[in-house]
Amino acid sequence: MLLASVDAAAQGPSEPRLTCERGPFGTKSYGGYPWEIYGCSDNRSVAVVTARGNPGMPFYFLFAEKNGQFQLSGEGTGRPEFTRKAYDDLRRLSPQDVQALVKETLKTGPRPSQ
Repeated sequence: MLLASVDAAAQGPSEPRLTCERGPFGTKSYGGYPWEIYGCSDNRSVAVVTARGNPGMPFYFLFAEKNGQFQLSGEGTGRPEFTRKAYDDLRRLSPQDVQALVKETLKTGPRPSQ
């Protein structure tokens, strides 16, 4: 479970702290390894977090929405040869792809089992 509070560079001092605790909502493959998807407190951003078995662990990426655009950032101490491949895949996602991930995290109902 991700209990991350994100102080994204996109946030200003007057903006509330962004947390990404809702999820995980499925596992996707980026860079050839599994990543879990978490929803964020603003209901517009999404965190992509190393899943069990990912040699890039611990690491997360954040798609933070600001002024209608998504800004991709990442943080962690995972091995860069694995996180870089995932970053390359993630940065190729279209805004519609990221919006679809966000939409998945807004679904109600039981969480997927782990």
